[in-house]
Amino acid sequence: MNDEKKNVWVYGVVPAGAALKELERREGLPDVWVVEAGDLAAIVGDAPQDDEKATRNQALAHARVLEAAVVDAPVVPFRFGIIVPGDQEVGTDLLDAHHDDLAQHLRNVDDRVQMTLKVYYHEEPILREIVENEPEVARLREAMSEGPEEAMRDVRAQLGELVSNAVEQRRELDSADIVERLKPVSQAAVVEGLEREFMVFNMPFVVDRDRQEEFEDTVEEVAQERQERMRFRLLGPMPVYNFIDVEEPAWA
Repeated sequence: MNDEKKNVWVYGVVPAGAALKELERREGLPDVWVVEAGDLAAIVGDAPQDDEKATRNQALAHARVLEAAVVDAPVVPFRFGIIVPGDQEVGTDLLDAHHDDLAQHLRNVDDRVQMTLKVYYHEEPILREIVENEPEVARLREAMSEGPEEAMRDVRAQLGELVSNAVEQRRELDSADIVERLKPVSQAAVVEGLEREFMVFNMPFVVDRDRQEEFEDTVEEVAQERQERMRFRLLGPMPVYNFIDVEEPAWA
């Protein structure tokens, strides 16, 4: 504990006595320390200066500290921007004052991690597939190449709508297929918003800590099978941001 520190930034809560070795091993992290109160402990650090660059850097640091901590212990992540006057207040105003809720959240995330899977279509192969299987799309593309630019405005709009619908149909089928493959090695998942037009899905999964490697191997297997049409990006392990309030996550 460092009682001389003031204006400390709170990253998250872990069990008291947790051996957070990855925080020490991982390079490029800000200096952090642990404040303990009873059976709970908070990971804290110096609050950044109040300027745009410091805030941007802190946003990155916040996630990286939590992702390092979760390697060794269950973590209840705090939302970005929690600043407390000092270590003493962290113990009294946060850990002691909210002990029961925080302890329950820790029990909820015990032995679980979150793995976020982002899948994207390769644009050229998926468009080629749509043209080959959708006669109206092929016809409109041909018309686009033959007509004058001004006259093709309506055709372009119609073509765009047909392609968008075709991508959505494939997205629904492919998403369901991938999720079905990952269900046996995960507890649950939630759907988050798409980040771009040709994204298949953006989905956080909650995974048993001792099955993380099995989950990663399954994702790799699924990705290899679909590498000509899709690109997979797996992020984690990270705290179970999307499942903190869920005592027993399960597939619907």
